[in-house]
Amino acid sequence: MNQLTRSGATVLTNSPLNSLHTTGHASKEEQTLMLQLLRPKYFMPVHGEYKMLKTHKDTAIQTGIPAENVFICSNGDVVGLRDGVAFASNVRFQADDIYVDGNDSSGLSTAVIKDRKILSDSGLVSVVVTIDSRNNKILTKPSIVSRGFVLIKENQSLLKEAEQVVYEALKKRMKSKVTFGEIKNTIRGSLEPFLYKHTQRNPLVIPVILNLRNTQQQQAKSNEKV
Repeated sequence: MNQLTRSGATVLTNSPLNSLHTTGHASKEEQTLMLQLLRPKYFMPVHGEYKMLKTHKDTAIQTGIPAENVFICSNGDVVGLRDGVAFASNVRFQADDIYVDGNDSSGLSTAVIKDRKILSDSGLVSVVVTIDSRNNKILTKPSIVSRGFVLIKENQSLLKEAEQVVYEALKKRMKSKVTFGEIKNTIRGSLEPFLYKHTQRNPLVIPVILNLRNTQQQQAKSNEKV
């Protein structure tokens, strides 16, 4: 816009004084003409938000295409073609947005981007707990290590209280036999609300479970090798 203005053009933009809207979408009249010229047996509108796709579908129906022959699809939906017949398939493909990251040609999924955003906004909290899976017991109190969450020196009391909250939740949960997944869920379920209540932040919580049984087995194997 600056270059156009320097060249002497009068540039109008959307503002309270100028109600302007430009779009890359064709008008309804243009879409109708396209459908009348092509007269497709099946039609799948693409590009735009759902409400736009629905409007395009209605236009197609008005030009004579049967409603059952018009498909509105989301990313990952599949339309099958067999013997000249098109149909909506129950098969679905994973179709998240992919972001190129440096030399990684495979790209990053939205889940990775989400984790990075959480880390940048609220940091990370790791909870280390040692258990004995044979006896279903906690051997040591949980230890919390944080990075990018709070200043450790100024929040020692908060972290100690958080460790106690997790410890009490684990003792209650491990009165009966539990899986490692259930232990991790208990840690997250007790710690996340506590941290948000006191800091209004949601750090990424990563439980780390050390199992004494596995440690002893590994030690025994090591001694046998020696």
